[in-house]
Amino acid sequence: MKINNIHTAISFMANKIPKKQAEYINNHLINSDSVDIFCHIATDEDAFNSAKIMYEYLAQQGIKPRILCNNAKENYGFDESEYDIIDLSKTSAPKQKASSALCLDFSDSERIRGDALKYLSQFSKDDIFLMDHHIPVKSIIKSNKVTTPTTGEKRFTTARNGYIDTTARSNASILVRFFNALNIKMSKSQYESAYCGMVDDMNKANLLSIQNGEIIKSPELIRDKNADEVFNMVSENVSEDKKREILSHLDVLSHLSEQEQAFRENLFKKIMISDNKKFAYAIIEPDDETWQAIGGDNSTTSKILRDFRLKVLAHKNPDKYINPEQMKELQEVEAAAVFYPDYKTGRYRISIHSNKDYAMKIIEYNRQNYNKDLIAGGHDERAGGSIQSLDGKICSKWIRDFIFAAQNINY
Repeated sequence: MKINNIHTAISFMANKIPKKQAEYINNHLINSDSVDIFCHIATDEDAFNSAKIMYEYLAQQGIKPRILCNNAKENYGFDESEYDIIDLSKTSAPKQKASSALCLDFSDSERIRGDALKYLSQFSKDDIFLMDHHIPVKSIIKSNKVTTPTTGEKRFTTARNGYIDTTARSNASILVRFFNALNIKMSKSQYESAYCGMVDDMNKANLLSIQNGEIIKSPELIRDKNADEVFNMVSENVSEDKKREILSHLDVLSHLSEQEQAFRENLFKKIMISDNKKFAYAIIEPDDETWQAIGGDNSTTSKILRDFRLKVLAHKNPDKYINPEQMKELQEVEAAAVFYPDYKTGRYRISIHSNKDYAMKIIEYNRQNYNKDLIAGGHDERAGGSIQSLDGKICSKWIRDFIFAAQNINY
């Protein structure tokens, strides 16, 4: 299951980590008595599987690791007997602080928040380490400046206590490069965790599709040596049976409940398009009863919304729920978004997929012209944001600002 022909502009990449940088991070971690591994809020496959990779490595060095996550029960390989896991959506932060903190798949305080952020703030800056592939807005540690993204530009930055590669499609791929730099062979289970995190991120970016436990599409795009190297390095160390098990787990849309399937069908009926025909979106109101009935924002609904955005953005082979008339209207669309409430945090959110860098340009225009304190960020073609409110009027104003931003960009 090698994935070849991946586009350079949206590729699954991870630059080689400088050996000295990897050694600096590694030396501090392995000289700690204990390490708390932090995942971002609404922990996803990439974050949790990255945490598992580092947990195994640190435990082998005689260090006591713990994983601090949030709503990660559904993620692949959650085994409470194998890992010391603290799910902060169900319990409070630990009273006894570890020697060091390791933040994976986030470097921004806005991606952690609540009890987890309060607990992380107890660590001194010298004891916090991170590896990430997102552009930080409010960085947890002092790092070199990361500029506004430009499609195709290779962007990576180092900090004394961390490494950020914003070209990387997955945090798991950065960890592969981390162990490469240290000349450390990853274990079978670490490769399996990396495969899960990497494939899920490739699916998010629509670089492949998963159905019935199989990869069914590999796009005919430009070959990228770096992308092939990282993914194939992992793929060659995972058995075919384990791949099918992982892919089946990731194929959430194949086993939706009737209620979830009905919600998915109705979501396509909500499609609206901006006046410039470039921005398609659906709005789930803060008091939407159907959204509440299927559990609001969770791992399953997150995949439903992501699939919706990608199907709306695709100009070929649309979903069966997009009728021919809608398909004609979507031909010029360059970005697809969903606005939705997150009841667990009391926030209203937006998630965007786009061609090239339209998603980040929408966010930057919004921030510069409407909401200077906008909490939003991500990748060139995949980004999101939120506001601390579920008030209908406030959320409506917030939605309009994004629509205006999308319409006013010369794209």
